[in-house]
Amino acid sequence: MDNKQQDEQQSRMSRSQYRQQQRQTEQQPNEAAENTTDQSYSREAVASQRHDETVAEKTARLKRRLNIAIIALIVAIIIVYLILFYVG
Repeated sequence: MDNKQQDEQQSRMSRSQYRQQQRQTEQQPNEAAENTTDQSYSREAVASQRHDETVAEKTARLKRRLNIAIIALIVAIIIVYLILFYVG
């Protein structure tokens, strides 16, 4: 019912009211365009933050891989010593 009432009110609008409504809707996109300059700065800040996070993630992944490599080498050395001790 509300939609019907709104449609009726819009159809009853005078030309001056309609023009005023159109001006208001035209001004809203202009305001959004003004905000894009602020967004470019925030985009740079977000990009910088993402870069920092990416570097931290890559560092953490590299640390994990190095720890696994060190453990694997230690295990391999122990296996070689055991083989040499029992075979030789």
